[in-house]
Amino acid sequence: MESRIKEYLQSEDKELKHEAWNYVEAHYKELGKDFIIEMLKFPDTGTRYRAWNFVKKLVEEKFLTVEECKALSPYFLEMLKDNNVVVRALSWYVTLIPLIDIGIIDKEKVVKEYSRYLCEIKEQEYKDVLEEVREELGIKC
Repeated sequence: MESRIKEYLQSEDKELKHEAWNYVEAHYKELGKDFIIEMLKFPDTGTRYRAWNFVKKLVEEKFLTVEECKALSPYFLEMLKDNNVVVRALSWYVTLIPLIDIGIIDKEKVVKEYSRYLCEIKEQEYKDVLEEVREELGIKC
């Protein structure tokens, strides 16, 4: 079952991938901590993004600890410079600030080492939301 879910989570079929992730969110306790940790390192960054977006809830529910997530944070930080602009923009706009707020990601490190990857995003559809992120983090492009 788990191997089938992982297969679906890497599918080119976005609908199938979305449904597979919905299953993971609904059944994460049965799937177990090791499965979720694997999702936080998943090679498909669309799925990995969804997993990291789920971390705040998992920490609040004490399913994962802040320390466990900190140890895995390089897998999140990679997405701040991902070649897939959708994953990159959403990682900056949706996921980063909550991870900073709960102490998983170090704000100063992100500003110092990753801000150029935020500044590289030129797509008009992300202009306003990413401007909010730049202001919140004090990043000048």
